[in-house]
Amino acid sequence: MFVKICGVKTEEAVQAAVEAGADAVGFVFAPSSRQIDVTTAKELAAQIPQSVRIVGVFLSPSMEDIEQAMEVGLTDLQIHHRTQSIEDLRIFGIPIIDASSEEEADVRLMDHPTPGSGQVLDWSSMVRPQRPFWLAGGLSPDNVRQAIQTIQPDGVDVSSGVETDGVKDIEKIRTFVRRAKEETRCMHNQ
Repeated sequence: MFVKICGVKTEEAVQAAVEAGADAVGFVFAPSSRQIDVTTAKELAAQIPQSVRIVGVFLSPSMEDIEQAMEVGLTDLQIHHRTQSIEDLRIFGIPIIDASSEEEADVRLMDHPTPGSGQVLDWSSMVRPQRPFWLAGGLSPDNVRQAIQTIQPDGVDVSSGVETDGVKDIEKIRTFVRRAKEETRCMHNQ
């Protein structure tokens, strides 16, 4: 199970995600309580091993916004409410994660209509996409196992679900990653 810890802004959160075995960390460049500037993201990215992906998260970005953030060393672009075509975004040469179903992104993100809100996506009404997809939207250490069993995504993406009072919680990050990875092992052993 691919696990992404999104909205990291501190050394402690990055370190916790990496040590817990997360496959990716997400830097939010969109206006949000989790927004990070390029300079801080570059400093944090320098501490992330090459085995961990660095996802830049954007909301209706301009090409210039993305270009600036590429200095961080992004390995993936996650775009919400994009104004460009997937083909235009291919100029950056890295995988594209997209919440839209209109064009072929590399990964489809199944998220609540209000990303980052911590609201749970209605799993019962979901239609599993044909291409690889990650599940987001209200995931937490308490429901990630059920989400994986119900939807069987290729990856899970969490932000507010591993926070306490709006701050990344080291223990919640560890528990989320462990439970997501354990659930996958259980599914494969059946």
